[in-house]
Amino acid sequence: MLTFLANHQRDEAPSIRDDNRKKTMHHKEILSTSQRILEQRHNEYGDASASFVRIASLASLLLNKTITTYDVSVIMMAVKMSRLVNNRNHKDSWVDLINYTAFAGQFSEDKVAEIVEMTRLKEVENNLADQIKK
Repeated sequence: MLTFLANHQRDEAPSIRDDNRKKTMHHKEILSTSQRILEQRHNEYGDASASFVRIASLASLLLNKTITTYDVSVIMMAVKMSRLVNNRNHKDSWVDLINYTAFAGQFSEDKVAEIVEMTRLKEVENNLADQIKK
């Protein structure tokens, strides 16, 4: 990876997709890449916690049951593990799995479920109010 970085011609850091050309990554490379990806995503999309709350709220509305930020993290872990079954050498999936696992740990005792449930209940309340008006 160091050789790759030294020879890299672009100004921005290489994406994990660039790293996928190599056959293996050392565990320290995987962890450092995970950290770099988290920082890149934070710069692109903002705070991950807010994104997980939005995803959990949307999923709760779509499924009509409470989905928490922890649930979202675990589901994304399952997605990455499923992809690894097809290609265990895909570096993106290993890096993303680490990051989603870290988020699951972060959200494991979150009180966000209450916020998600309140959002879902508010939507149900609004739907009922709209139906009553008709």
